[in-house]
Amino acid sequence: MNDVSDFTFSHNSAIDASIKDMLPHFSEESQRRMRKAIRDAAKSAQTHGDENTDAGARHVFREFIPACFLNQHGFAFEYEKRLQRKRPDWLDESSLLLLDSYTFERGGTSSLLDRLTSVAAEKCNRYQDIITAHSLRFILSVYLDFYTCISLDECREDAKTFQTLFDVNRELWAIVFFTETHFDANGQYYGFLCLSADSAFRSFTAWPFDTINLDELNAKTPPNTGST
Repeated sequence: MNDVSDFTFSHNSAIDASIKDMLPHFSEESQRRMRKAIRDAAKSAQTHGDENTDAGARHVFREFIPACFLNQHGFAFEYEKRLQRKRPDWLDESSLLLLDSYTFERGGTSSLLDRLTSVAAEKCNRYQDIITAHSLRFILSVYLDFYTCISLDECREDAKTFQTLFDVNRELWAIVFFTETHFDANGQYYGFLCLSADSAFRSFTAWPFDTINLDELNAKTPPNTGST
């Protein structure tokens, strides 16, 4: 594999170090595509210097994080691998998992649920043909920007409110929320929370996420029959 130790991916030293730590967890072909995506995003940010291009560069970096975490636990996600003329963010053909990313970032006026309703529908429609043809399970990874003031604990407490996303998007199998937790001498750490439509995640022996099975959660909650 290519030596990236002397290459600067980001002027932010922490992000640069994180990218260099993540790359070895991917195949050589994925690394090539990842390096190109980082360079293209950096060039765009330098050329235009506005919030949209800066956000685009951040998004590219963030979409690496959950896939790297999964690969560290034995999965084999590949970046932008072509499948039937589609290029999802991440594809693990051995585990039949497709992962695509979204950043819930500062500046929006609509709620997280409203944004995810739109994003989930768009992504499910985009990948519906390959999900069906290859029996893939689709995971939507969602980065929670610090300045949006939405925490993983709040997503956990309100887990049932996300049921509607699964009800109207049958191709959606899981949502993985993630954000920064703390930083120390070893680098940046992230927290993850997964909401799953069913218990199939238990079939993966090294499934790394703290996961809520919505089917089980709903079964534990008795229906509201009103007061007597």
